[in-house]
Amino acid sequence: MKKQYWMVLALLAGLSVSVQAKVVLLPRGEKTVWRYLDAGRAPDASWRGSAFDDSGWKRGKGPLGYGEEGLGTALSFGDDRENKHMTAYFRSTFRLDEGTAEKFGALEILLRRDDGAVVYLNGREAARSNMQPGRIEFRTPASIAVGPANEGDYHRFIVPVDLLSEKGLNTVAVEVHQANPGSSDLFMDLEVIGLLPGEAPKRDFFSDGIAALRRGNFEEGATLLAQLSPDHPEYARTMAVLALQVYGQALGRPKDGLEFARKAYEAASTDRQVVRAYIKAHVLSGVLFDDDAIKRKRKRKVAQEHRFLVTRPGLGDSPLIGRAELEADLDYLEHVLVNCFAYLELKPVDYRRALDAIRLSLDEETPVKRFNLQVAKLISLFCDGHAGIMLAPAKYLSPGYAPFLAGSHGDRVFLYSPKGGSFLDPEHPYVVSIDGQPIARWMEAASYTVVKEPAHRRLRESLENLRFINYLRSELGLTARDTIRLALESGDGEKKRTLKVDVTSRLPEARQFPHGVKSRWIGDIGYLRIPAMTAEPRFLGHLRDWMIAFRDSDGLVIDLRGNYGGSKDILLALLPYFLKPGDPMRVVEFSTYRKPMELPGPHPEGYMMSSMSAQPVTSSHWKTAGQRAQVGKAIKAFKPKWKLPMEKFSEWHVLAFDSTINPRAYYYDKPLVILQDSGTFSAGDIFVGAFKGLPNTTLMGMPSGGGNGWKEHYQLPNTKLGLVLCQSAKFRPTGEPYDGLGVPPDVLMEALPEDILGKSDTVLDAAVKRLEGK
Repeated sequence: MKKQYWMVLALLAGLSVSVQAKVVLLPRGEKTVWRYLDAGRAPDASWRGSAFDDSGWKRGKGPLGYGEEGLGTALSFGDDRENKHMTAYFRSTFRLDEGTAEKFGALEILLRRDDGAVVYLNGREAARSNMQPGRIEFRTPASIAVGPANEGDYHRFIVPVDLLSEKGLNTVAVEVHQANPGSSDLFMDLEVIGLLPGEAPKRDFFSDGIAALRRGNFEEGATLLAQLSPDHPEYARTMAVLALQVYGQALGRPKDGLEFARKAYEAASTDRQVVRAYIKAHVLSGVLFDDDAIKRKRKRKVAQEHRFLVTRPGLGDSPLIGRAELEADLDYLEHVLVNCFAYLELKPVDYRRALDAIRLSLDEETPVKRFNLQVAKLISLFCDGHAGIMLAPAKYLSPGYAPFLAGSHGDRVFLYSPKGGSFLDPEHPYVVSIDGQPIARWMEAASYTVVKEPAHRRLRESLENLRFINYLRSELGLTARDTIRLALESGDGEKKRTLKVDVTSRLPEARQFPHGVKSRWIGDIGYLRIPAMTAEPRFLGHLRDWMIAFRDSDGLVIDLRGNYGGSKDILLALLPYFLKPGDPMRVVEFSTYRKPMELPGPHPEGYMMSSMSAQPVTSSHWKTAGQRAQVGKAIKAFKPKWKLPMEKFSEWHVLAFDSTINPRAYYYDKPLVILQDSGTFSAGDIFVGAFKGLPNTTLMGMPSGGGNGWKEHYQLPNTKLGLVLCQSAKFRPTGEPYDGLGVPPDVLMEALPEDILGKSDTVLDAAVKRLEGK
């Protein structure tokens, strides 16, 4: 109820009102004195109750804690800043006149805690915030560490009035837990309020639960959302969020989320998001994994092709983690590969021996950064363009970077300024060696964390990795220095030069090619630049405006070079312009999903997550019998070039469109050239794949990046290292997988080094000449 309303009530009742709608029973801050125990040990089990003698505890005004401003009392955390006391204990009392408690309908507790806390009133638990369920002990950590953005939050709990004592004296006891012993701060402040009957706010479990999650209070949010009625319109998806995001990921207790996954599935068994959460919750919990399935006689020798996995480059300071924990993470990774990874069998990879090589390399305690690097290298053995660890290389590779960027032309590597526009040495642009080692050796080391195929994508990302000069030195057995010695040569190879440059502490940012160009007219030819596959409405509006402007052009260039992907919105907007009205649907993609488990019932809507994705023949996406018949016929005729173990995969899904997908589109029947390169990736791959073979259409440039699978995220249980692996395999209608190959152009043409610098654009020039008939 609004504050002004209570002011009116107070005026009407006069000063004789003894119990208002809200009565502060125990005030927050310096108005309350607490007894507290910060001695690094647990008190007697009876410490929560009113009869406990706390006269030997210290006394201090609230708020209490350490490491934060505005404290009334500073606590001790022990002698070791890296191993602070995990828990501090607090007690205070308030007294009510006889009969006062009977006037309240409920109690409100406002609690500020860092990191987690449990509150007791007269010996009984009243509130739990950012703490796991079950028994709480001295060394029990808070569920998560509280960040600066949420440290000042007061968390609100409505609790039953029968927790009050009938004798008048009431005891509040609070235990505050750190998330880890190295935490920098601890904080406790609390207020208890009495509410009149009928004035206790009715809990909106959905709104309050979501708000708690946004504050980072996952335990509180989970408790509230678990009480949501099955009649609530967001019930199914909320249960899915609890199963996957809250228990599976934020709280790290995925088995506790299985109950909510079941509830979500029972409520909406055809909802793609719900089905995804149901499957993923089972994966994260490990209940699908059979340890006997990965038991075998371990290899005791590292194979030659796996020696790069077990190098020991210097990576700087890093926490250590024990062998048993890392072995468990590797076992979990093996389970995920076997049960979930779509491209496990795409190309022959002896991943088991590779995992064993890493196991052989583990010390009793291994630096986490080294393990992260090893997992990144392991994933590079496969042909999955999206696969990798969810950690930027600068986070686990040693610092010290090259002050240049690298590109390639033919079989040579050239160096240029990160600012663009010039070679590192204009007269000697090509590098022969670095620190006396041939450039080929540097490129090999730079490829250690890059997926094996396609080769053109591997080259592109290896060139980007040349920036990590000190890490690569360590891989090559070279000493880190403050300078880099470069052996350079001219374009004709006749002129040589040695150049020294300084190592930099700032990683140079890779540049997109082409950089900064915009859609425009080039004579009578339209040029449409698409730097990313965005769903942003304003950009889609610009595309529509340009297509209207280009209606009477003599030809059109669509430039997707350097387009790393995104959504399919642009494909859905543009492809209809090039599909003749009345023609059958154009099949763009065949997909299948690797199933880690069988669902309790059929799933007619498919696994690919949205209406913009491929659909099975049973999907309601197909609006006419004709569409459904065409999809069924296409599936029957489809022959993948890679033979999948289909017993492990779903039925085939199809992505297909006709001109009606964009009612605003007209039919553009003039010549079209699409520019692509190895940076045309993911949704960029499928875009060029959709246009491949269309009448009047020519793909020009280099093969696309080769990465179009639907990716899924995983987290190793002990190191918490995040991973990305594709769980669906996607194919062109001709049968070739997108991943590991990409889409080849109709006209192969490599950009010149001067093009990369922005001094020219020979590929675009060739496209325009082709459209002009020259």
